[in-house]
Amino acid sequence: MPEIEHMNNEVLNRVPAEFRPLLNLDHLTAWTAARQREHNDDHGTYEAARAMFQAVLRSQHVEGDGRWSAKRRARKVEKHLNRLVKASRDAAQASEGLRTAYADHVRTVQALPAQRAAKAEAKADRRGRVNDFTAKSLNKTVNAMTAKPEDDDEKGDETAGQSAAKRSGSQGVRGVNDLFDRKGA
Repeated sequence: MPEIEHMNNEVLNRVPAEFRPLLNLDHLTAWTAARQREHNDDHGTYEAARAMFQAVLRSQHVEGDGRWSAKRRARKVEKHLNRLVKASRDAAQASEGLRTAYADHVRTVQALPAQRAAKAEAKADRRGRVNDFTAKSLNKTVNAMTAKPEDDDEKGDETAGQSAAKRSGSQGVRGVNDLFDRKGA
């Protein structure tokens, strides 16, 4: 059964044998349709019983009754029939909801491996683009930093944390920004 493909066998073995076929969507569809028919038949029976009780109990007038006395007495019985009608209607709707929810669940579980593979591929592509960008950026930085200065005078005068000053005074102090080829700034 493809619906239970990802099921743990230990868990599956604990499921009673008469309910295992319900894990197959085709079997579940037939089973829920049968339950719906039963609940809808019960619903019709309960409505007919409620109508009969209403007619009989509301027509029982006792000497000294007020205008609404029979209806109030009948409501105590009708309340339980109303619950039966509502419960059978809700049970029919719930059985249909079970079928659709399980079908959605099966579809989701079957689609998960493909979704996860696509997500992993997109992540790998994104990581590859970031790696390419980083490598390009680092290569530009290394090329800019290893470029030989035009004047050899600057080499000897630099110390760690300081930049060399031009002796001529016409140009300013050389800084970190001078190492990078900045365009448009």
